[in-house]
Amino acid sequence: MTDALSRLLDLQTKDLALLETDVRLKAIADELAGLDAQIDSARRDLAVSTKRHEDAVKRRQDLELRIDGYRAIQDKRRQRLETVKGAREAQAVVTEVEMARAVLVREEAEWVKVAEGVHDCERAIKAVEDRIAALQAGQSAQRETLQAEIAELEAARSAAMAARDAAAVEVDRAIRARYDRLRSARSNAVVVALRGDACGACFTAVPRNRRTQIRAGVLLDNCEACGVILYAEVTDE
Repeated sequence: MTDALSRLLDLQTKDLALLETDVRLKAIADELAGLDAQIDSARRDLAVSTKRHEDAVKRRQDLELRIDGYRAIQDKRRQRLETVKGAREAQAVVTEVEMARAVLVREEAEWVKVAEGVHDCERAIKAVEDRIAALQAGQSAQRETLQAEIAELEAARSAAMAARDAAAVEVDRAIRARYDRLRSARSNAVVVALRGDACGACFTAVPRNRRTQIRAGVLLDNCEACGVILYAEVTDE
């Protein structure tokens, strides 16, 4: 194995270690996002319940104002009934009072219904608030564990990145440029050993003369099918 190949493989080993760390960090981020989504969903439910409560309270207040208005009108009609003299006029006022009383009864019944709805909304809000508190308490230990793992992985990643940068400097610039181009398009190994007569990545057959050069260490060639850099493993015979 040539020094150039050895250095390139060392760089790839460090890049794959970095990739493994990044994959784990992404998995933890997704796990935290899942925990956040549970609480966000509950908070959206809370917002809906709160809006319903506000609407119900506003409806109750509007009804109270209307009922107060109807009662004031009734009081005036009753006072007027005491002062009227003619039977016909008195009957007309009585009719007005009775009709208004029926309207007032309906409005008061609606107020009771709306007031019950307000209480239902308050219970719904309390239930969602309790659910959010339970979620937060239940997630607390898990979040602490995940945050500790993130800190550990980020420290390991910083050290691995420093080692990777040091290894990259040792690789020939032209070879590293080829390698970096491939790394930008692939998430797995880009420097791959021959497997018999074929590429170890896609198993496409490699022409004999190229295999000979690769095995002789005079050529770091790309697979014509998948583009990976091919090399020959050193075997003990």
